[in-house]
Amino acid sequence: MLKFLRMVVPSLLLAVPLLAAEPIDPDVLAVREAAWRAWFAGDEAALRSMLPTEFLGISMSGSDIATLEKTLASSKSFKESGGKLIALSFPDRRAQRFGDTVVLYGSYDIKISSGGAEQQMKGQLTEVFVKRDGRWVHPGWHLDLR
Repeated sequence: MLKFLRMVVPSLLLAVPLLAAEPIDPDVLAVREAAWRAWFAGDEAALRSMLPTEFLGISMSGSDIATLEKTLASSKSFKESGGKLIALSFPDRRAQRFGDTVVLYGSYDIKISSGGAEQQMKGQLTEVFVKRDGRWVHPGWHLDLR
């Protein structure tokens, strides 16, 4: 039995995801922050540099699963309607890392201006990041309102 445990335990330890107490790669957090800011700014070029062509997302409005093109169109529409991001924070976050993939779980708190009125929105999120060619890309998210 002891011999079996000596063989199996090291393999199990390698399969354990990043624990919440461990630091999250700051490059992942930087890409996440940049993606949110780029979406609210209607910055298509920045979004295209972070979101791969196979991107899929579920927005906080609970609409259908959006492709990259639909996500870019909604970002552009927000900006063209005069929408602006006033404040952005991520009060709670946890991560699981599996090699070159990081899944972030947490919450967001944003304040936007749209149609002349300010609106505060809070919700939960799940975001996926994959390291490709030495840099993190953001192939998917799921956002919910609280």
